[in-house]
Amino acid sequence: MSEQLRQEFNEWAKAGRGETMERGHRPVGEQAIARLNVTPNARVLDVGCGSGWASRLIAAQAQEGSVVGIDISDEMIRVARESSGQYSNIKFQVASAEKLPFPGNHFTHAFSMESLYYYSDIIGALKEINRVLQRGGLFVTVLDLYQENVASHQWIEQLKVPVQLLSIPEYHELFTAAGFIDVQDQRLFNPTPIPETYSGTSFKSKEDYIAYRRTGSLMFIARPENDS
Repeated sequence: MSEQLRQEFNEWAKAGRGETMERGHRPVGEQAIARLNVTPNARVLDVGCGSGWASRLIAAQAQEGSVVGIDISDEMIRVARESSGQYSNIKFQVASAEKLPFPGNHFTHAFSMESLYYYSDIIGALKEINRVLQRGGLFVTVLDLYQENVASHQWIEQLKVPVQLLSIPEYHELFTAAGFIDVQDQRLFNPTPIPETYSGTSFKSKEDYIAYRRTGSLMFIARPENDS
């Protein structure tokens, strides 16, 4: 599964979809990053960093700290590195969320934008994120493809890789089983105006796009329960 993901996301990177994803995700992503409450000396992990746009936003806040962005796609990591040369406090590396190459209690914060539902072993990835976070740390993740957002379901047939379509209660169960505490969910809404005509390819109609926007993105905020 990870090799299939790597190849597909490599194709996305080569096609310039990293920039497209940034334009689509950033209006909501900025709201989620604000909930991280990043301090100047924070050590932040960006899981599924793609082209690195969120890592760069976070790095501007953690000026005395550090940000590590990981992605399964070596092409996305290449794009992220090329786009982040001016940031001395960012590192990018190819890695799987299901087997993070970091010691326990290493990061103060973790962030993930639109990546959890791609993992074949979501609970394994959550356990790994929990493991590398310090006690008192914070994990914030955003998902647009989830059971309650019916309009987003049509993405499943468009994507060339398997995804997991889970409900909000199912995600809560996974977070708890992975050892997270104080798990909260919240909807985030894109503040940009809805265009008069829809010319995108992600939805079959403007009505579907409006339904997706009105349902909102799903954000989870959770803290690690880590005694090590």
